[in-house]
Amino acid sequence: MPKIKLEAQLSQEDLFQAVKQLTMTELEEFTQNVIAFRAKQITPNLSKKEANLLLKINQDVDDKIKQSYEILIKKKEAENLTENEYQELLNLTDIFEKYQWKRLKNLTELATLRQCSLSHLIEDLGIKPTNNEGL
Repeated sequence: MPKIKLEAQLSQEDLFQAVKQLTMTELEEFTQNVIAFRAKQITPNLSKKEANLLLKINQDVDDKIKQSYEILIKKKEAENLTENEYQELLNLTDIFEKYQWKRLKNLTELATLRQCSLSHLIEDLGIKPTNNEGL
């Protein structure tokens, strides 16, 4: 676990400055913890099923996969993809499509459990749309 220098009393700005010291992997883990904490604060009486669905919904694609994907998309846009890179891009696209499908499936299941519309649930959870590449 990383060590972050903190003052005894933290303002939001101090906390943000501490968070900025985290590596990308640490930031992802921290973000997941904050999201889980927020979900508990909003709905303290979550069923185990709801909590499990929220954890699944908030899981993200591995950063290395995202980086590879972004690089290949840029190469594709520049029309500099080799055949092997094109195949890798297709494989990564498949990973993102499966990720989005699983996430949507979990969101739909959670909306059903909460007896609300999918759009209402997405708004309640503060989920923002992703870009066209699925990142």
